[in-house]
Amino acid sequence: MFPTAPWTVDQARWAVEFARTMGVPVITHLGTDRADELRILSDAGFTAARRQVNVEVDLIDALANIGDARLPPGVAAISAADADLDRLRQLDDALRDDIPGTGGWRSTPEEFADETFSVPAFNPATYLVAVKEDTGEYIGLVRIWMNRSGPRIGMFGVLRAHRRRGIALALLARCLVAARDGGHRTATSEYDEKNEESGGVFERLGARQTGSTMELATELPRREDASH
Repeated sequence: MFPTAPWTVDQARWAVEFARTMGVPVITHLGTDRADELRILSDAGFTAARRQVNVEVDLIDALANIGDARLPPGVAAISAADADLDRLRQLDDALRDDIPGTGGWRSTPEEFADETFSVPAFNPATYLVAVKEDTGEYIGLVRIWMNRSGPRIGMFGVLRAHRRRGIALALLARCLVAARDGGHRTATSEYDEKNEESGGVFERLGARQTGSTMELATELPRREDASH
């Protein structure tokens, strides 16, 4: 319904009016090099919600930088294909609460299953879950989508109580090895510039910034406005 490129003045104004009338935000993403369109959207009433940094990871260099990353004692790795679906979904929701722009995200079991296992990019070797061996608790995950265009690091994270133990790096190492062994040389990803933890991991991997993207959104109408 709304263009990704190029935005015109009329389209931007119509999108803002649509958002006001329907009471829902309109969200769009633009490369920060598209200054003219960013100005058009801003003038129409869009505001900058967040900025994403786009990166490319050389798999061989990344694995060399990670080194001999191993899971700590008492933590095992399983494939998402072998995980309990509902517990995996709850872990995903919990991790999103700490990711800028995705906090409060909650998915239904049907949505989660469809968006995880029904997509061609799913690969059981590149979607791993960290599990506490004594309790069976799911405490972290890494997923790399194996797209036709190449691997994309979609998400990695560990619950707060289990961070600073090298779990994310150990899972990443296994997933990156699987991607490399599948004949790929690089992987892409993006992260919110305010997410220092993700930025630190990509720095550790030796990732190269390839650009940045701005997320812009219309503001929700105030209740008194929506009532007219």
